[in-house]
Amino acid sequence: MKKIASLLLTILLTVCLFTGCGDNAAPGSAASGGTAGKIAYMTNASINDGGWNQACYGGMVEAAKQYNFETAYTENIDKADYVTTLSDYANMGFDLIFVPGNEYTDAILEVAPNYPDVGFMVLNGDICGDNYISIKADNVQMGFMAGVVAGLRTKTKHLGYVGAEEITTSIDCLNGYEQGAQYIDPAIDVASGYTGSWTDSAKGKEIAISMISAKDVDVFFGNAGQVDVGVREGAAEHTDRYGIAQPSDCLQENPNLILTSIVTDNVALISLGLEDWVNGSFGGKIYSAGAAEKVLSYGAFGNNAKEFETQAMDIYNKLAAGEITLTR
Repeated sequence: MKKIASLLLTILLTVCLFTGCGDNAAPGSAASGGTAGKIAYMTNASINDGGWNQACYGGMVEAAKQYNFETAYTENIDKADYVTTLSDYANMGFDLIFVPGNEYTDAILEVAPNYPDVGFMVLNGDICGDNYISIKADNVQMGFMAGVVAGLRTKTKHLGYVGAEEITTSIDCLNGYEQGAQYIDPAIDVASGYTGSWTDSAKGKEIAISMISAKDVDVFFGNAGQVDVGVREGAAEHTDRYGIAQPSDCLQENPNLILTSIVTDNVALISLGLEDWVNGSFGGKIYSAGAAEKVLSYGAFGNNAKEFETQAMDIYNKLAAGEITLTR
């Protein structure tokens, strides 16, 4: 593993210039004022998706500033190019490569053994090895928090959940969403659907409208990146329909439609990996954190959720204190 000390010989103050790469562009770096190391972000979506990737990339940049790491990113990558992009960054001398989901697991497992001096971080992953770790928020708790708010708001007792791919993180989130709703009212049911894409907001909108028509769903929670925006657009076309956002506070997007946001402190999660790298203890770990660690919290409550904000926060505090046991 690379020694950090040698990288500290040169200390330069540089202006942050975050320049992105197109679909097939080679990885490009963007200085963030540091020389302790270099960390890259790669994603199959846009870093300006208004949801998951924007929050993950922003969290990485903020954590990198704290540890004086340079940053880079490549966005809109096809699945067939995951391995190539990871290898390109490793060959360019990047110390750490960060990916925002366990859909990149196979590519990490293929590439990591070829670059033992490079560290790989998987957000929401379930893998660890000599030079790769997983960092994740507790997705069951995340879903539970959303389900509580949805359960407190619903009038029809029919809720909707929209995911991108039917992978572990999404399944866990749906599980928690159902438990949270039924913690409020066991008679509530949850309809679920998957788009097969993290970027097809039109498909998300289509699924939401279909759920309203077929199931009378009145509160939606999405866990599908840019697709979540489309889900909320579908809800907005009907009266008395609402959405719960994540992973950052999105209330200002539409304070009447959005009930609240389930906020993930990605800076804290990513900092776990950076701290290990700097201390020479990187690898072989899976970090998981939730309400107890304040990695998961509620954002601001919207106009149509103020009436039960106190009740939702009381339940959150019980969850954080370990007084609520969730099925996994």
